[in-house]
Amino acid sequence: MNPTQRLLQAIAENGHTGVNACEQLLKRTADAELRNELVLERQHYFDAMRDAENLLLMQGIAPRRPGPAAQMGLWMGMQINTIADRSASHIADIVIQGATMGVVELTKARNSNPDADAQAQGIASFLITKQQEAIDRLKRFLAEKQTVKQGS
Repeated sequence: MNPTQRLLQAIAENGHTGVNACEQLLKRTADAELRNELVLERQHYFDAMRDAENLLLMQGIAPRRPGPAAQMGLWMGMQINTIADRSASHIADIVIQGATMGVVELTKARNSNPDADAQAQGIASFLITKQQEAIDRLKRFLAEKQTVKQGS
């Protein structure tokens, strides 16, 4: 696999994970503003994933998708992470952490494949930028947990 194909695979995998995570979190929040952010973020992941996969297919390469174990791990992680706290703050925190991991992984992939073509580099830059923008927008939802004292 050449550098362009490796970078496109990384983008596609990052996109799949992001789309799946956003879809799961959309089921767990009622906050309208946060839902709008999740829908927007899901669309950015989808657009980058679609573009990367189309370029791979044009090169005769089948895009890799996360396997069942990875998908189950994500699902279980979301279940456990939101079982006791489905607040907008907590969901935003989960998305910020996931987007940060995505930025790190895509930056590593981009830096590891400096000879990837301009189109692949552009898709990676697009997704990194959109994830960073989402992180900045989601910060407004963050709040400290309020502890409830018994007997007050």
